[in-house]
Amino acid sequence: MKKFAYRYILPAMLGVSTLVGCSKLDEQPYGMINSQTYYKTADDARAAIIYAYSILPEVGYYSRGYYIITELPTENLTQKGDAGVGNFELDELRTTSTNPDLDNIWTYMYRGIARANAVIANVPKIPGMTDAERNQITGEGYFLRALHFFNLVRMFGEVPLRTTTIDDASQIPIAKSPIKDVYTQIVSDLQAADSLITQSRISEGRANQPAAEGLLAKVYLHLASSKASGSPGYDFVTNPDELYAQAKLYAEKVVAGQSAFALTPALPDIFNIDIYKKAAVTEHIFDAAVDRSGDREGSFSKLPNMFLPADRPMTIAYNQLKPDSVKIDIGQGWGHFRTESGVYFSYADNDRRKTQLIVSSYTNNGQTYQLDISSSSRPFTRKFIDPARIGDATSANSPIIRYSDILLTYAEACGPTADGYAAVNKIRARAGIGDLQPGLSAATFRNAVVQERAWELAFEGSRLFDLRRTNTMEKVLVQQYGKVITSGAYFFPIPQRELDTNPLMK
Repeated sequence: MKKFAYRYILPAMLGVSTLVGCSKLDEQPYGMINSQTYYKTADDARAAIIYAYSILPEVGYYSRGYYIITELPTENLTQKGDAGVGNFELDELRTTSTNPDLDNIWTYMYRGIARANAVIANVPKIPGMTDAERNQITGEGYFLRALHFFNLVRMFGEVPLRTTTIDDASQIPIAKSPIKDVYTQIVSDLQAADSLITQSRISEGRANQPAAEGLLAKVYLHLASSKASGSPGYDFVTNPDELYAQAKLYAEKVVAGQSAFALTPALPDIFNIDIYKKAAVTEHIFDAAVDRSGDREGSFSKLPNMFLPADRPMTIAYNQLKPDSVKIDIGQGWGHFRTESGVYFSYADNDRRKTQLIVSSYTNNGQTYQLDISSSSRPFTRKFIDPARIGDATSANSPIIRYSDILLTYAEACGPTADGYAAVNKIRARAGIGDLQPGLSAATFRNAVVQERAWELAFEGSRLFDLRRTNTMEKVLVQQYGKVITSGAYFFPIPQRELDTNPLMK
């Protein structure tokens, strides 16, 4: 997507008041395009949707900020000793309204919403486009808006529901909407996306029909499990069983209703850039896509540096279970994210997701070094590496929706049925750990699937939301791993800057 995108981004930015890159807004609104002079041609529509996508791999969003927000509060990651105060607040679950990391990602998500709103409002009115392309681009706008709001509501709970373009400063003040209303909008947007996007695969980094259906399945599952578990904020849900059925319906469309995406048999191949960016069938349904040849961070990614230890350049075997497999040079990083012992020791010793996807040793100049989970240079995930990196610039995408995520969504929605067991056992078979115990109750089975998600999707930004929707933040993080929760357990505080500049916020 990236190589195609930048022909269009520059003209799309003309007339836009939002700044891009690492900088944050000092003023709101989050973005405006003058629809009186723009949105006249099909090229304008193409430029606008590419501009809408370009927010995803920004440093403040999926190329760094998202993982700071979603991984540090869990048992997966902690941060290096000289990290910023915001990181420590998140890691120690004592977040405040002045947390800079929360302020940053809030801004990026609303920028993304503003860009999606502009696409949704204006592209349907552009003459001279084929109906198929007009529908496709509009549907992608709906998908992106739903994704941003789903992230917002899971992070912050009640948030302003901005669904129109901002043409005047008087439109900026807006009150928070109830969580129920935010989810109603998300579901409506994804249903629109599902009807307008008809292709099962378009190009790297572009939303497709399985992405819309997969995200809708995840939304229904979040609602169902939040209500069933008594998670705070979801009393408005009336019938979780109906929502589990909807989650199953839409997940099944992805699991069995298309052929562009499927499980990748070999675990290292899932995150091999040369494979998942080029394969005819891939596990990556929707990514925040980047390219190492880009001219700035956001077009390329430095996210791998957050995970890689900083001590020396590293060479590892491509398949750690086969020491004689091809050796890959993965460089070195900043050692910012440090794997916690909680997740590391939770895997069975023979689980390939540990032995093949977590690096515990490496070589440098012929010498082998072991990584110690209690030291500063710890075992690290190899989900974000790029052996062909150019300096710090990498082509490592940030996965947003993977096939295995939707397969486990399907399993959880099904419950302990033959279909549910078959789905989760496909994941376990690939990991080499055998089938799940048969005959489990519905609650026990679903708890087991959530644990399977913890292993399968570790370091990908899913764990915090799984703990929140199953009402197990205290049970897992406090009782099992000894953390202390002071604030921000189920919803983070809304950034103080938003409270100060939006007089309708309570």
